[in-house]
Amino acid sequence: MSAELISRGVSQRRLVLSPQILNECYWVLVHKRRMSPSSEAERYLAAFLPSCTAPLDGQTHAAAIAIERRHRLSWWDSLALASALQAGCRFFVSEDMKDGQTVDALQIINPFTPHGRTALALT
Repeated sequence: MSAELISRGVSQRRLVLSPQILNECYWVLVHKRRMSPSSEAERYLAAFLPSCTAPLDGQTHAAAIAIERRHRLSWWDSLALASALQAGCRFFVSEDMKDGQTVDALQIINPFTPHGRTALALT
């Protein structure tokens, strides 16, 4: 299901990623889980570079602080959400955050819940 969602997002040019997400993915693949050598992880993640259009700058940092305070979310989640909001996203797909929660104008969707599958038309 995850692969289908990502594939559809890429093919429809609707997938928006923050550099933070690519950085975290690289770290998990190469260092935390040691699933692949860095050269393979680099090649794999290069396919996502055209979708890496969400900002990660000083304005993102300031917005993340406000989100962290207001919603009591982790720093890294707040930073990712701030980046998505700056990019104009309406939905944020995550299996780690509360499905259906709204952060400012952004709705969090867990694709592994019935609500998430319906919201993303995966059923």
